[in-house]
Amino acid sequence: MKKIVFLLLATTLCLTGCRTKEKVLYFQDLANGETIPTKLLETIKFQPGDKVSIIVSSAATPEHVARYNLPVITQQVGATTARSSNNQVALYTVDENGDVEIPSIGKQKIGGLSRSEAQARIQSLFRNGILNDAIVTVTPYSQYVTVMGEVKNPGRYEFSRDQMSITELLGLAGDLTIQGRRDRILVLRQEGGETKSYYLDIRSKNIMSSPVYYLKQNDIVYVEPNRMRVGQSTNNDNSIRQISMWISIASFLTTIGVLIFKD
Repeated sequence: MKKIVFLLLATTLCLTGCRTKEKVLYFQDLANGETIPTKLLETIKFQPGDKVSIIVSSAATPEHVARYNLPVITQQVGATTARSSNNQVALYTVDENGDVEIPSIGKQKIGGLSRSEAQARIQSLFRNGILNDAIVTVTPYSQYVTVMGEVKNPGRYEFSRDQMSITELLGLAGDLTIQGRRDRILVLRQEGGETKSYYLDIRSKNIMSSPVYYLKQNDIVYVEPNRMRVGQSTNNDNSIRQISMWISIASFLTTIGVLIFKD
């Protein structure tokens, strides 16, 4: 009889352990050496409200390029002074029409363009009779994604690279807490005049083929709490769960005791 009790306990612990692992392990359906279809990388496309730097340089006439670069404005008491600094970069703001106002060439539309596309367009305009050896560098600034919910460090995270994956963002945020749902991670994305929702399951390899595996600026990521975490939000529900748990444990131990001492 004692052997039966031991086997019962071992089976219960194994089932409980497997159930827990299924809930929290990432990429648990991924085999060693398996090839996974992955969403293609998408470069950042500039949107209204984005901050960008546009720097014009010239090897042949470096003394002439200052007039083509946006001056850095510093505020002083009773005056406004324009000056340049090696440690400061003046930023353009993409307006509601996707345009920026560039010295000497006027308004240019960069909304909807990638960084390389914007550089090529502006550089070709300068080389068309303004500055024949112009080199234009366009760099995005203030590109943010927001992560909320059951992560260690929720907040806004800035990225200036062309890509950031959902797994990279969760890593920056300190990973999910143990109370976070791995199977229901929400990504909200603005697409045109709408906001579209996507749900991801980080326990599955299929996350890599999701259209939101690589994030875009202004995406919002929300990690839902699991049932235990939700239950902790109200004292009554939490108390009921604790009472129910202890009753179950007491009942189980009583059954074990009866089986043991019955012999």
